[in-house]
Amino acid sequence: MNVIELKDIGMVFTDRSEPTLALSHIDLAIGKGEFVAIIGPSGSGKSTLMNVIGLLDTPTSGEFYLDGNLVASLNDSSLAKLRREKIGFVFQSFNLLPRLSVVQNVELPLVYGGIPPKQRRARALELLGLVGLHDRANYKPHQISGGQTQRVAIARALANHPSLILADEPTGNLDTKASKAIIDELRRLNRDTGATIVIVTHNPEVAVQTDRTVTVRDGEIVNDTSQKASKTKSKSAPIADSPHRRITV
Repeated sequence: MNVIELKDIGMVFTDRSEPTLALSHIDLAIGKGEFVAIIGPSGSGKSTLMNVIGLLDTPTSGEFYLDGNLVASLNDSSLAKLRREKIGFVFQSFNLLPRLSVVQNVELPLVYGGIPPKQRRARALELLGLVGLHDRANYKPHQISGGQTQRVAIARALANHPSLILADEPTGNLDTKASKAIIDELRRLNRDTGATIVIVTHNPEVAVQTDRTVTVRDGEIVNDTSQKASKTKSKSAPIADSPHRRITV
């Protein structure tokens, strides 16, 4: 079963001085339990693609199915519910609340989900144990390392048992050693929980550690490579930084 299925997705931003084509004719299917990287340079459209998959942006055209749900048929409250229940987000900047303890940060999605205090504390502690930070539960974010902070963010992303985890440049603020540890952590969680994990990155060294790499350039998928099978289908050309294309609508 596909967790993500995009059919001929297009995205045009019209709230700028000129209409901007960000995505064009995107066809992409990602199955349950896959560990995938979406890679591309600045301006390639990869972040827009992540926002579409994460239900943060609505595409201009095409069809998007998330866990079999046709997203275009849903109203705002249904989209919010689907996003809350199905998707966990991990951000480059961690996005932890500095005044809350580590365990309280992990609890936040459960608070919004209306889970009773005792249950959400037990779940948060379980998740901190899963990422090896049970002993840091009562620390504040500034009292732990960058790598540990990102692991807290990963634990928070898992709080509502999501079927999909989206990680936006999760190693961007980390050194090489911590970066490898985070990718290893995501791979272990992918294996142990069965969650589908999609990493958005500009870094080939991160992408190659996943099982599949989807390359985006100029708003289009130009390469879809399985590291496991070493099979590539490509409209190849070297990747270079490029702005979104201007179009007339």
